[in-house]
Amino acid sequence: MRTRWMVAGLVAVGLGLAGCTSTPAVGSGEQGAAQSVVQALPGTDVKQVTLTARASERLGIKTVPIGGSAAEIVVPYSAVLYAPDGSTWVFTVRQPLTYVREKVAVVVVRGAKGDEAVLSQAPPIGTPIVSTGGVELYGTELGIDSVTE
Repeated sequence: MRTRWMVAGLVAVGLGLAGCTSTPAVGSGEQGAAQSVVQALPGTDVKQVTLTARASERLGIKTVPIGGSAAEIVVPYSAVLYAPDGSTWVFTVRQPLTYVREKVAVVVVRGAKGDEAVLSQAPPIGTPIVSTGGVELYGTELGIDSVTE
């Protein structure tokens, strides 16, 4: 229960700081135009989130490739998201400005500042993932708020 409130709080704060509003918008590029498109992926419980370049910039989205080796998969701990049920995820980059949440399994968090996560289940090494801005993408995927002008 505590994790659920923590995730909801982080999403709400992140969306507020990013200048997001809850007003649904449609269009392409004008003020008030849609800044994100969320599409269901058939056969899954996750959705694909596509942002405009401006929305990505406003949210401060940063990406890195999954690193490590076959024996040890390593990602920045900032890339790992915790769902209310305790499951762990990262957002992969399907194509520029298009993101999909994928399940991972964290073995250990390490590093001088606890800034690395070693994973036992993850997308392939080299797959680009979101290292900054994942909480905002998660909120957008869940429909907590939309990224708008």
